[in-house]
Amino acid sequence: MTNTAVGQVIYTRGEHPESQHDVHVAVVDVQGRLLAHCGDAELLTFPRSSSKPVQALPLALAAPELPLDELAIACASHAGTPQHLAVVERLLARSGSSVTDLRCGTHPPFDPDVAADLIRRGERPTPLHHNCSGKHAGMLLACTLSGWSREGYTEPDHPLQRRIRELHAELAGLSLDEVRVGTDGCSVPAFALPLSSAARLFARLAAPGGESAAGLERIFQAMQAHPFLIAGPGRLDTTLMPLVPGLAAKMGAEAFYGLALRQTPHGPLGVAFKVIDGGERARAPLTLALLEALGLPLTDELRTLAPSQQFNWAGREVGQVQVRLPLLWA
Repeated sequence: MTNTAVGQVIYTRGEHPESQHDVHVAVVDVQGRLLAHCGDAELLTFPRSSSKPVQALPLALAAPELPLDELAIACASHAGTPQHLAVVERLLARSGSSVTDLRCGTHPPFDPDVAADLIRRGERPTPLHHNCSGKHAGMLLACTLSGWSREGYTEPDHPLQRRIRELHAELAGLSLDEVRVGTDGCSVPAFALPLSSAARLFARLAAPGGESAAGLERIFQAMQAHPFLIAGPGRLDTTLMPLVPGLAAKMGAEAFYGLALRQTPHGPLGVAFKVIDGGERARAPLTLALLEALGLPLTDELRTLAPSQQFNWAGREVGQVQVRLPLLWA
């Protein structure tokens, strides 16, 4: 039985609750056993961009000498800064590809300063600015190195996407049919799986083993070495990873989060949570509450990532942010 009371992130105004985000959490050990949870640990959900470390695994295995910054950008939901774009362009060049080969679409850069600068210069964003351009550049190189056509690389029946689905199943301990398929915002397949199985993916990243161990280790090292490339200025992955020893963290759209923790009192762990209403603002306070519940001390620097007080534009305290985390331990 994996249903318990859901977690909650509650925003108050004065003493009264004003908004509430319900959360489901799964914590898995390196053997894939459910160690702790709240809510429905078997909730079928889309990790979205939290799948990127697995989506980059064919590249990591096919290119063991790839520089870590290029492997990091293949795992990234980047902010579109010049630093991000330079690494994406370098990765594209390795497969003889260019921006015109990217099938991720276009959106304004996540970084507001970069987006404003484009507007001032009268320029439009290109697919390079898309937060998934590094993932797509990595997929193009994985196709080239594996002898697969780059044509149609985003389609579910392409050999690359079939292999990525197989890897999700293998690492999560599922059959292939249990990994459901949708379409992500960048047009590649988005895979849905039970929350505890998604946590198992991150447990495998925390403690790599099996045939994919070398690639998973390289991905973990890339994420640790280049947290700025994984997200960008002021974003949670980038600010969190340097503050927690042995952590690789990857956010996904609609307030999914995955954590690979190597150094906890319980040993290496994989953690996944889903904020049901997609409320991104709940992610940081819940993450800190989870780290504390797992026995990791919260430093003053960590606490600044999710202040417990709410202030209005005049600087007056108007409410609190409260986290209720009724973890049930196995």
